[in-house]
Amino acid sequence: MFKFLRKKKNLKRVYWILAALVIPSFIWWGVGSGVGGSGKGLAAKVNRVPITLREYYTALEKLEGNYRTIFGDKFTEEEAKKLNLKKRALEMLIRDKILFQEIKRRKIRVSNDEILNQIKKDPSFFDKDGKFDDDKFKRIVERIPANELKQIEKETKKSLLLQKLQEETLSSFNIIVSNEEIVNYRKANKERKKMDEEIIRQSLLFQKSQLALDDWYKNLKAEAQIRIWLPKEE
Repeated sequence: MFKFLRKKKNLKRVYWILAALVIPSFIWWGVGSGVGGSGKGLAAKVNRVPITLREYYTALEKLEGNYRTIFGDKFTEEEAKKLNLKKRALEMLIRDKILFQEIKRRKIRVSNDEILNQIKKDPSFFDKDGKFDDDKFKRIVERIPANELKQIEKETKKSLLLQKLQEETLSSFNIIVSNEEIVNYRKANKERKKMDEEIIRQSLLFQKSQLALDDWYKNLKAEAQIRIWLPKEE
């Protein structure tokens, strides 16, 4: 798909801007549960699909790096323990395994054109009028190393697959916000009684959707066979 883009070198600033575009829209957290056993080289298994120790430590390193970028010198080992990042890293990996197994089961697909169009939405490729500039796009992307381009494609694809799963799942719930719910919201939030009705409706719809997705994921995870092997200090 991007053969014409994979020729020259290095513009990491653009890579990280692009990477920010493709953070998965699913933000579902849950602790995997299971029993120990003999799992040499493994952190866990989800429905017999392994999570290797290498995957686990890579995820943990990235998570710690994200917090270190945000908080700088204030992020200490003590803070990392308080945030329970080791547990969170494992939770993220378990979540991804469960969700992508569901994506595979539903046969959800993403085309190369969809991936490319998503990448082109990055403002780095816009002209001074805020419109996509194809020449600028080619100039920038041809400087990015091939391995980084592949990673951008991979993360973009992952994001789009998760987005499609979320949309497909929500559409099956038929979630609505009634006029009564809007009235009750205004009564409970008197300081917002003048807020536009459509804004309130969308806010309540978002909240209900997140709760529905959370319940759906919890049920999905409860049905999964999850086994965890980590050193005791983890």
